[in-house]
Amino acid sequence: MSLSAPTPVRLVAALSLAFAASAQAIVVDAPAGSITFNWGLDAENSETQTFQYVSPGEADAALSTGGVRTAQVGNVSASVNAWVDPVSGVFKSINTATTGSASRPASIAQSYARLDLTDTVRISGPGATTTGTFRMSYDTQFSGLGLTPFEAGDLAQHLMQVDSTRYASLSYQLPNPLYDPAAECTGSGELFECGPETNPFLDFSESGGKQLFREWAQSERGFIYGNGDADNGRYTGEVLLTLVVPTGVDLRLDYSVHNNARCFHLSNCSVSVDAGHPDHIGLELADGYAFTSSLGLRYEGLAASVPEPTSLGLMLAGLLGLGAVRAQSRRQSRA
Repeated sequence: MSLSAPTPVRLVAALSLAFAASAQAIVVDAPAGSITFNWGLDAENSETQTFQYVSPGEADAALSTGGVRTAQVGNVSASVNAWVDPVSGVFKSINTATTGSASRPASIAQSYARLDLTDTVRISGPGATTTGTFRMSYDTQFSGLGLTPFEAGDLAQHLMQVDSTRYASLSYQLPNPLYDPAAECTGSGELFECGPETNPFLDFSESGGKQLFREWAQSERGFIYGNGDADNGRYTGEVLLTLVVPTGVDLRLDYSVHNNARCFHLSNCSVSVDAGHPDHIGLELADGYAFTSSLGLRYEGLAASVPEPTSLGLMLAGLLGLGAVRAQSRRQSRA
């Protein structure tokens, strides 16, 4: 299997760092595709949020939070440091939520980062069909999980959560050879039925994903319970979506990845989701086949070329180093 793609249309980030009290997702549409990157912070319901997005432009540029972003009220804080390169398919984020000691466990802290991508891919090659594999790789570490009984007071819900989820679907349509424009659906109510001849297209799709999730909560009666099967520790792996697709036909790709850390009505809570070792996505085809992307994406399925961060500070240093390398490369190309 090999990766093959034409020279991509270059993308540029429009960095909008406007804070808002409530979320309004900013989506930039390109022909048959869109990319949205957003993140949010909440400290004691302060709901600090901002959005960034990509649009067609003249130069490569990675999306990021611009370093560590923090919302803080007293000793309650939430932070996020996220970085996206949609052209090559890399998503990183480090999210934390912390509440300090308090006589009454009523503090709220939350941090999230999310990427949503819709693209149209068309494959070309010598055969009428070929096998395409979409690869989602992940590397995420959770810390701070664990809850012991405490005096709940008047509040009914107390919980901590960590979540790292990615999901993708691949789909396409072909003309239905059985389609009859004169055919009609029959029956009514529960007996309503539409035969295959009533649909002008045949739909083909494949989807999959991986969720890493854990919640520890205490009920108002002091009962501790958990949801999800993750725990403190590092999780690595990949999800593969494979389907046979025709060449010369539009293939729709939808991809979403998000990370979230949350403390809700708790004191002494400090949880983190470290996906600084990135999620990365790739499209693999047999030798002799290539693809075009309506968004100009390469889907390399490779980790970022900058050193992998192990802390928020190292992640920011890597971003600054990447910008310097790109700037030097452009200066050399002009020389």
